[in-house]
Amino acid sequence: MKIVIIGNGIAGNRVAFDVRGRNKDHDICIVSAESMPEYDPCSLPYFLGGDVRRGDVFRKTIEDYRRCDIDLKLDQRAVAIDPDTKCVTTVRGNEIGYDKLVLAHGGQQFIPPIEGIDLPGVFSCKQLSETERLQAHGGSRAVVIGSGAIGIEVAEALQKRGYRVTVVELLDWVLPALFDHETARRLEVRLSAGKIRILTSERVLAIEGNGKVAAVTTDKRRLNCDTVVIATGVVPGVALAQTAGIDIDRGIKVRSDGIY
Repeated sequence: MKIVIIGNGIAGNRVAFDVRGRNKDHDICIVSAESMPEYDPCSLPYFLGGDVRRGDVFRKTIEDYRRCDIDLKLDQRAVAIDPDTKCVTTVRGNEIGYDKLVLAHGGQQFIPPIEGIDLPGVFSCKQLSETERLQAHGGSRAVVIGSGAIGIEVAEALQKRGYRVTVVELLDWVLPALFDHETARRLEVRLSAGKIRILTSERVLAIEGNGKVAAVTTDKRRLNCDTVVIATGVVPGVALAQTAGIDIDRGIKVRSDGIY
């Protein structure tokens, strides 16, 4: 039996290595959009801030896959699934057949419809490659759009790197999905004491710049900056499932029999 797993994150790797531990004969293949073995995405802000080394971010090495006879296909983002022929097509045009298919590619960065969001100097911190680009950027003034866990952690990391940091949050307080207003207010006081500026109840309208980031405009002010980090959360990755005719709503619908 050939099992193909789309996604090289924590979930995909757990499936692959658990299956291998139970069965030595199955062919197991992981299809990854990235160019490196499994790493811990939650550690990326701490890598950015210099608290952990790059090597400490990784949860697996290439040798781990080889030792367990797991075929890891890097830089092979899956773009289509044909359930009739049981075949996955990658962005390179490669076709990978399967007997069983596991979708473990997770969500994708939510990119808000903000003018100028494609300017050089705009980053995220969801993937290691993007975090390394931010680390090498060498700016001095940053605006972080969004104050979820990643947004706050990135703000602290950039402040450690010597940036002047402003966090802009659309809702009334930071970490709104985790804290009530009173608790969040205590955190805001601590962040402000650490010289991180917090702006709540404020909407970003545009990112300005001629060939590179120069400022962020909100509905209340203009913030001069040379770096913008998008930390507005993730949305379910449903586009690939749609190519296979899988039912979706806000995410992939899961039937009671465990299929899809």
